[in-house]
Amino acid sequence: MKKGMTIVFFTLLAALLYYGSVTYEASCQALAIWFEKLVPSLFAAMVVIRILDGQGLLAALSRRLFGFTENLFHISPDAFSLVFASFFLGSPAGQILIDDYVRDGRLSQAEGRRLACCVTVSTPSFILITCGSVLLQSFQYGLMIWLAEFFAVMLLLFFTRSTPVALQLDPRGSVPSLFENLKDAVVQAGVSLYFIGAYLLLTLVLLNLTTMKLPSAWQLPIQCVTEFSLGTNNLALLPLAVPLKALLMTLVLGFASFSVHLQVLSLTPHLHLTYLRYLGYRLMQTGLAGSVFLFLMMLQRLRG
Repeated sequence: MKKGMTIVFFTLLAALLYYGSVTYEASCQALAIWFEKLVPSLFAAMVVIRILDGQGLLAALSRRLFGFTENLFHISPDAFSLVFASFFLGSPAGQILIDDYVRDGRLSQAEGRRLACCVTVSTPSFILITCGSVLLQSFQYGLMIWLAEFFAVMLLLFFTRSTPVALQLDPRGSVPSLFENLKDAVVQAGVSLYFIGAYLLLTLVLLNLTTMKLPSAWQLPIQCVTEFSLGTNNLALLPLAVPLKALLMTLVLGFASFSVHLQVLSLTPHLHLTYLRYLGYRLMQTGLAGSVFLFLMMLQRLRG
């Protein structure tokens, strides 16, 4: 096993050096995505969510709004605040927050794994603005994609009710000061974004090295399953009808891409997720999101 891994990594190192221009272009592309899209859309949201969570406001709001989740999903209103936060943070930032709760003993590993596997989503700003208004030039289709992803997650949570989720009491016993909370939130958000950018860079470099010799017809499907933002951007360039492009984007976002899979499994050490389990959930979410999108399309045509 070690001999095989040694050969693989030395081959990879040789390819990185020999195809230096490919490595450089892929690295620049990854840094552009990270700096121009991920940092602006995620950093402030991650800091605010961490502050709301640290001050106990997120759980308090969840108790008021989501009292029904105990019976419907077997998730306490307090714990559902993590689902609520994950929709704003996207993945893997949402899973990192869940992993922190497992680390602190407020969730069991089984509870954390359930939430992490079910709630793998893109941020609303990426779906509504980037995919809808910019790439498809239609906010309506962006909203339909988001609704498809939202209901797919809700269905996954409903189907996994056999694992109840409830938050344990905070071991700290007291709420930290706002300024201490702010400092911790900025540090945690910065570290999370750093790792997200690093894994994105590695993924795109490997993607470009492995696909540069392949026919162009093969490259788009591989891009879609490897890095979702790159895949959705290239899907928008296809000469297809807007509804079909929106459906394909829904499927890509439901699967979430291998780049996100790698980030989730690497950045959540306390969950002890197995990849086959996580991959199975992504395939289920892909099918559910696609089915919900087609149902919404049918309702739209009936209304029209």
